[in-house]
Amino acid sequence: MAGKQKNKSARMKDVAELAGVSIKTVSRVLNNEPHVQEKLRRKVRDAVSRLDYVPSQSARSLRGNKSYDVMLICHSGNSSYITAIQFGAVVACQELGYRLSISLCEGLGSKPVADIRQELDSMMARHRPDGVMLVAPYASDEKIGFVLEEMGLPLVRIGPVDLHNRAILVEIDDYKAAIELTTHLIDLGHQRIGFVRGLEDQRSTHIRYSGFCVALEAAGLKVDEALVRPGAFDFQSGFEAGEYFIEMDQPPTAVFCSNDDMAAGVVSACGSQGVNVPAAMSVVGFDDADVATRMRPLLTTVHQPLSELGSTAAKELIESLSKDEGSEPRRIVLDYEFILRDTTAAPPKG
Repeated sequence: MAGKQKNKSARMKDVAELAGVSIKTVSRVLNNEPHVQEKLRRKVRDAVSRLDYVPSQSARSLRGNKSYDVMLICHSGNSSYITAIQFGAVVACQELGYRLSISLCEGLGSKPVADIRQELDSMMARHRPDGVMLVAPYASDEKIGFVLEEMGLPLVRIGPVDLHNRAILVEIDDYKAAIELTTHLIDLGHQRIGFVRGLEDQRSTHIRYSGFCVALEAAGLKVDEALVRPGAFDFQSGFEAGEYFIEMDQPPTAVFCSNDDMAAGVVSACGSQGVNVPAAMSVVGFDDADVATRMRPLLTTVHQPLSELGSTAAKELIESLSKDEGSEPRRIVLDYEFILRDTTAAPPKG
């Protein structure tokens, strides 16, 4: 069967007539403006769907002096975490009649403020976004945030972030999730638990480690610094940490990795050295990335709703653009889920 054809001849006037509303109301709904009755919104959206009406992006921009473009600024194009967030943001933007621009700016946070300002000025001049979304580590970068606020651009951060400013923050409760993961290992009987940190410029590294430490202390266990290893949120750093643990005179019986890629590295290191997971060493990750269900054994982890983080951030940003006074700073916390799979078990006896 042939695919549905776009109705290039449909006009805003046709949408208004089918919905039984004014052209102005159709325009307000398409522009996602506030103070439109939900009943009227549904009528307009139904008419748009029935007519398969596609508004002219250039005409909308000229009328409202907007670009109808929002920008996601990230540090890496090779990250399953960022890719999933991008997907959710793209879907939300398309639903609301906006485009999503992706700007890859490696090393932006390490530059002085003057250079950051120059790079962002050039970027904004080319794309003219109506607002900006930031993901880690840029979401918690004070210099980048300062420059964007100085430019007067509406901003949404995808957390975790520990900055007090006018931006909207969308995140999960990493601290609570880390406590739950660690408590799961303790409840299985583990007392000697290793921890693999992530990149030190990312807030999630510190929050997850803090939750790990609190859970140990709550169970009457001490944090052993010899069991804490550096990491970079990638497979290789996890593999190296796994080799380190295995070569210890007293290896940990369980390892908490700050993300799934590093957990996969630890499990691989165990496999290469004949260490059975989970019989000899339990491993947990964080994020529930694709690797968690592609590796064997399947990884016990925390599921972050990454696509939902992206879509929520995009919707909140676009909604704020329709408010003359902007949006009040607020923290939106989405639910996470503890996912029990095959990489955890009771510690070996003896």
